[in-house]
Amino acid sequence: MHPGPLLLTALLAFPLAFPLAFPFTAHAGQAGGELVAAAAAAGRPPECSARSSRAIARGPTVWERARAPELPRYCDLLARGQAQLGSNPEAAREAARLADQLLPGHAAPQVLLARAALALGSPEDAGRAFERARGIDPRSVEDPHTMHDLARSLARTGKRDEAIAIYRALVPRIDLLGTADQRALVLLEAAHLSMAAAGAAAKPPSGAAAEGPRGDLDEAIAYLREARQRAQTQLARDVTLSLALALDRAGDKAQADAALDGEAADAGAGGDPRAQAAARARAAAARARAADHRAEAATRAADPHAGAAAREHAADDLASAAARLRTVDYLAVPEDRLALEALALERTMTAAAIARWEAYLSGAGGQGPWAAAARARLDALRRGGGGGQRPARAAATGAAGRAPQPPAPGAGGAR
Repeated sequence: MHPGPLLLTALLAFPLAFPLAFPFTAHAGQAGGELVAAAAAAGRPPECSARSSRAIARGPTVWERARAPELPRYCDLLARGQAQLGSNPEAAREAARLADQLLPGHAAPQVLLARAALALGSPEDAGRAFERARGIDPRSVEDPHTMHDLARSLARTGKRDEAIAIYRALVPRIDLLGTADQRALVLLEAAHLSMAAAGAAAKPPSGAAAEGPRGDLDEAIAYLREARQRAQTQLARDVTLSLALALDRAGDKAQADAALDGEAADAGAGGDPRAQAAARARAAAARARAADHRAEAATRAADPHAGAAAREHAADDLASAAARLRTVDYLAVPEDRLALEALALERTMTAAAIARWEAYLSGAGGQGPWAAAARARLDALRRGGGGGQRPARAAATGAAGRAPQPPAPGAGGAR
């Protein structure tokens, strides 16, 4: 058994036991009310805050206005920019620039500039703005939403070790994030980044065979098991497939297959009947959703009024619908998308799964540290013969008028 739960317990104490590049204010004895207050004031810079909720509601005091007459406008710009990050990052960036002009030398406008830059697809600009903010005030990036964006900007600019350190500090705080989907996304990103780090550590020297020892994947597995034990989200299927991938790469094929089968033996259900029942319910719901998408594609593939090319295209859509991931934003290694899609297809469409494993091995994955694990799954599928559905094109171009049977629900997931 992998020590995932024990490792995650250690990670939950991480901010208290290991100093990062910036200090954290959380303490073991911190009252729950303080955490709630911290969440409510998330992203509020100290110059715009007060010591009581009543003072926060009133805004800056008369004395503060006298010392800095621009402060109310400055705080208003920052608050407006924070609110616009999700819907209008250009406006958020402009608000940050105006705030910085009003009161130069503060960290908060730089944090807002960084988060807006990341939302606009410029992680390099985000990284530079975060560095400026941390140089002014190391505590300016303690808000969980800000920490998440900081970790993502570091990961996307190649600073993997720094990003992993931020994720380790963020995971114990993810309950302060707004939605279950946001929390699941953080755990997915952290897991895939850890998996990439393990792969880099295990990668053989240039020119050597990519058959070397696998890296330590316990951290990635712990993150994914934590995600599976949380409330169902739109990323539930991505979590399950990622867990199966990490377990398989760690050499635990039995648990990887259990995850794919939706059995309660995986992801920490253990011997608790309630946990097992919840795992089975999640798997059944996921399979039902996936079956709906596959059935729709199968119906289009069998339409006798459609031309041969249209039927072939619809049959290919059948495989794509079965393999579809909710998002790929969490991937640290782009070629892992093919590996996840292959796992999604293994239980229902063997030929399509084989095609994706072949594509993975013919690309960068074939030269990477997990090539041996991928090749083992490909060989197992080939030996298994007709364990899955016929090839998509063959199903579409079979005997005239004979509709291909929709695959049995088995590898389901959220769209």
